[in-house]
Amino acid sequence: MTSQVVVSSVERREVDPELELILSLCVRPVSVAEVASRSGFALGVLRVLLADLLDQGLVVVHTSDWERQRPDARTLRSVLERIREL
Repeated sequence: MTSQVVVSSVERREVDPELELILSLCVRPVSVAEVASRSGFALGVLRVLLADLLDQGLVVVHTSDWERQRPDARTLRSVLERIREL
């Protein structure tokens, strides 16, 4: 995964211990996979927690240009269906 996460500001609010752990790991830009590894959270769980932090404006997620240009799931399913028809 090429997404990088970093704390958005120095100002800290009181948050749940799980979120505080994630924030402490994101003082410098770090990959989402690395945060999952260091925190011990499953990747799916971490994504939910990061979404919560993102909604609160406590983190910023930077994504590579390649990921932004990647086709969506619907397009990929359509291509796969067409390949299977061959």
